[in-house]
Amino acid sequence: MGKITTAVIMAAGLGTRFGRYTEIIPKGFVEFKGRGVGGRSVETLIDCGITRIIIGTGYHKERYEALASEINARCAGRVSVECVFSPRYAETNSMYTLYNCREAIGGGDFLLLESDLVFERRAITDLLDCEFESAMLIAPVTKFQDQYYVQMNERCELVDCSTDENAFKPSGELVGIHKLSNSFYQTCVEEYAKIVDAKPKLGYEYMLHGVSQNIVPMNVLKIDGLQWYEIDDEADLSYAEANVEIN
Repeated sequence: MGKITTAVIMAAGLGTRFGRYTEIIPKGFVEFKGRGVGGRSVETLIDCGITRIIIGTGYHKERYEALASEINARCAGRVSVECVFSPRYAETNSMYTLYNCREAIGGGDFLLLESDLVFERRAITDLLDCEFESAMLIAPVTKFQDQYYVQMNERCELVDCSTDENAFKPSGELVGIHKLSNSFYQTCVEEYAKIVDAKPKLGYEYMLHGVSQNIVPMNVLKIDGLQWYEIDDEADLSYAEANVEIN
């Protein structure tokens, strides 16, 4: 695997759990400690050497388009940010957003991020530096709601995923940042194309799990002590503001 310089951010969702916050902005523009969550992610990616960022947009796409224009102008050719709009954003889910970006992604390996995360820099650098071709980032279980539990074996291979904390003994919790080889991604695209009409609301994490279990193995990278949080609603935002130490 060569050096990864591309990242994909899935940012098409409606963010309905945020209520009043997302009436006029997408969830990625909710502010954490004075800065929009999505903008933080973009700046961290650039700081870690990512030079091409693809944002899968939907709800209030104009906000991301303006962000892309601002960064492209400021970086003057050193960084390229492009938006890929999904007209079906209101009736689909994250796997469709990722699938909709397939032409823009092309043939390279890339990082994949959810749009509602705050995280420290090493979440990106450790993934980029790890030996695995495709890796799911996890951390010790800390989130008080909406957890997605992950189990790995002694070889750091993905064994199982579930939202049920009693389904197995979890190795950690899904962070929402991944490293994907293009071959793994293309397998996901091919498999999703078979069921896209039947499962437009499939979450991308279920596709990653399914492909890993049945076709192409995926590894798991666990970072102990990682400062991060997924901000889905006002309770999450309040918790993150009080407990997550990220500048």
